Amino acid sequence: MNSAEKLISHAREGHFQEALPQLLEIARRPSGARGPVWEAAAASIQILLWLDRPAEASELAESLIRTDGPSGGELCDQDMPFDQAFLAAPDVTPEAIADRLAAVAETLPTGRVLQKRLSWLSEQLTQRPLAELLPGFRPWGVPLPPSGAKHRSPLVERDFETLTSDEQHVVWMSLRTANDFPRAHDLVAQGGHTPPRFAECSWMAGWYAVQGDIERGEAMLLAAHGRWHPYKKWDAIPTAPVLQPTLRLVTTDRVREHYLTRPIGPEAK
Repeated sequence: MNSAEKLISHAREGHFQEALPQLLEIARRPSGARGPVWEAAAASIQILLWLDRPAEASELAESLIRTDGPSGGELCDQDMPFDQAFLAAPDVTPEAIADRLAAVAETLPTGRVLQKRLSWLSEQLTQRPLAELLPGFRPWGVPLPPSGAKHRSPLVERDFETLTSDEQHVVWMSLRTANDFPRAHDLVAQGGHTPPRFAECSWMAGWYAVQGDIERGEAMLLAAHGRWHPYKKWDAIPTAPVLQPTLRLVTTDRVREHYLTRPIGPEAK
């Protein structure tokens, strides 16, 4: 385990603000420095976003990419959360973000993951709403068609209590895919169940947000906390709750405090 991984693990123990200065120190090492620079930068970006410091997050991402990207190292094989940092830049228009993404992409070797991702986002920002490109987006507030939910698993029609744990997982995933919030809400409100995965919890939190039910949305994001797992070793904390405009409605001070001070992921086990 390298120095950045140790600090990121320490952060996931509930010490995000304590670990951030040390992670930034690694992330801001001079050009050509050896060690886990991009990993430390990735975790720093996530924590900065949770601390509502998006300008610092976007500046860190751009500085690192412009400095280390042209050499074609491991940084070029990444996308998140560097792409998210640009999308989260405050007080700028989608057009300005698109121009910035395109300019930074030009500094990277053609065909690498990060270069393709930033170029694609730059193009998409002229065609789609920003929210759709941010992590965790779902079609919240869109009612079911008159004919009912589509693409649902047949298991949805069975008595939920009689299903195995694996079958219940399928039901929750199916309801999210079909955007069938009414049925999912019934399982929560009447059956006392909670989705077993972060994705379904955050999907439901967004629905409660658009309905103005802040209390239930907050509770669902708190439940989601214990169901999140890192994508990679550098993955410190999920960013959808603080980036996705709909989820931000239910990312209350209580939710922020919980995520920033409680063990999460493998450190919570």
